Amino acid sequence: MEMSKKFPAVEVFFEDLHIWRDQSNGALFFQPDLRLGDIPLSLPVMAFAELDRLKLGNVEPCIVCYDEDSKPTDAQVRMFFRKEISERLQKGEVGIAFSRFGWEQLPNGRHVYVAGDRIIGDITEYDYILAPEMQKYTLADDIDAPDKVVVRSWFERIGRDAGILSLLAAFVVRSLLIPVFEGAGFPLRFLLYLVGIQGTGKTTAVNDFAMILTNHDAGAPAPTARALSSKAAARDFIAEYRDLPVLLDDVCTSTSVGTKRQSTETAAAILRFAADRIPELRKLPGGRQRSIQCEAGVIITGEFPMTAASDLTRCVLVNVDHQMRGRQEDDRRITTAAMSRFLAYCAANYDEIATKVMQALQEFRADEAEDSAPRQQQHLAELSCAFQIVLEYANAIGALSSKERQEWIRVLQVALENSLSENNRLVEAFETKTVTNIAKTLVDAMKSGELHLADDKDEFERDPAVFDGFKCKKTGMRFLRLDSIARLLTNRTGHQWTSNQAGQLLRENGLVSPGKENHTAKAKFPGLGRFVPLDWKELKRQAKGRKSE
Repeated sequence: MEMSKKFPAVEVFFEDLHIWRDQSNGALFFQPDLRLGDIPLSLPVMAFAELDRLKLGNVEPCIVCYDEDSKPTDAQVRMFFRKEISERLQKGEVGIAFSRFGWEQLPNGRHVYVAGDRIIGDITEYDYILAPEMQKYTLADDIDAPDKVVVRSWFERIGRDAGILSLLAAFVVRSLLIPVFEGAGFPLRFLLYLVGIQGTGKTTAVNDFAMILTNHDAGAPAPTARALSSKAAARDFIAEYRDLPVLLDDVCTSTSVGTKRQSTETAAAILRFAADRIPELRKLPGGRQRSIQCEAGVIITGEFPMTAASDLTRCVLVNVDHQMRGRQEDDRRITTAAMSRFLAYCAANYDEIATKVMQALQEFRADEAEDSAPRQQQHLAELSCAFQIVLEYANAIGALSSKERQEWIRVLQVALENSLSENNRLVEAFETKTVTNIAKTLVDAMKSGELHLADDKDEFERDPAVFDGFKCKKTGMRFLRLDSIARLLTNRTGHQWTSNQAGQLLRENGLVSPGKENHTAKAKFPGLGRFVPLDWKELKRQAKGRKSE
């Protein structure tokens, strides 16, 4: 078979074939080495899925194959490559292709982190390629200084505004270690929400301390999307990335009601896409569909928080209540270098870190705290665990002393408590207006004395006008007057509630069983009237956002 490169015809010989399998989806790529006379020639890397459409005349450099009758022999070339690829696969002569960011496990069991055009970790024994789309991103590390110097400088910079930047740093580490936590049974089910008026420095802080990738084409921090994008566009953009933080920027106030609504609706949609971790179907050209899901840590910046309680409990709030100052020009350069070296440490100690995460979080009991729902407690515990991993690394390389490490643990704890307090305040304010959790409303009112309960029925009988109900220690029940519940709801929401409406709310939440004619079942006590029987344990379970056992 003769081949020619335009004119004149030149004899072409097959020299070698390189094959790579994509770690993410199993797709194959190949690259043939040819020789034109005495000139070696490597064709571009090609996808095996495109082999049936391969025409060497369309490949640069342009090579056209002819048989003895001067007819193109593309079909014979494709058949030859297919046979050669099959034989190489049977021999196991396959390299590795990387087309997605984040952690990959190599055949030898080691882990490496794919950081755009870099592989962090030991991959020396493998032949590998990076997909073209990866080449436009990098995790820059151009600082000629020891690890301990770089990492100490990074801690000094986040210490400028530790109440905000320590939370941001903890979330970055949590995002970089998504598969480590997920392997221990703790997928990332929340996002970080920076809230503050325009000009406080929210976006700048995220760009400097969280957006660790740089887009070569734009020369800008990545990956970032705007909250004014459509919900589908923002979702599809975020789904491209994994095992790193992603920014959805600027949920803004605006003189345009439509602009404000669009940014809010996009944020709410992305919030649930990120926190629920449920795959969604994306429509592709030709009527095809592809399943996508969030595999990154999402950061949102906004001028106001979300208002729905279910949204708030999917967030860790960072209240940026002052203008952040002291920014240095090389903040981001220090951050990317520090995270590059931290990832190298994680790659070398991946299994050990995974064991520590599992031990730390499996011993944690999110439902034992009284001041918030288990979901929120779990979020804070994961951030604390992630931050302690980077603190341990800093201590091990001499960037922080043991005393400084303990001080940073205290600093983060204060920041987490402030975040939780703000989250609880907003949830409570929302509950007050809407009563989305009637069990919590009742529990809080009984604890505060707004609903005044006698210790037992005998005490109630002595002065029934003073009490709204009574406790039964033997059964663990609370017996409340329905009109007292209606009065409580009226006071909380600012609009009138009837006893029938209050009873319906209790029935809808499974706190009481429907009685005759679907009315609220009541417990009757001769001479005392009727009461709504409420199980105290079930009330507390629902108050914490848990279903009945």
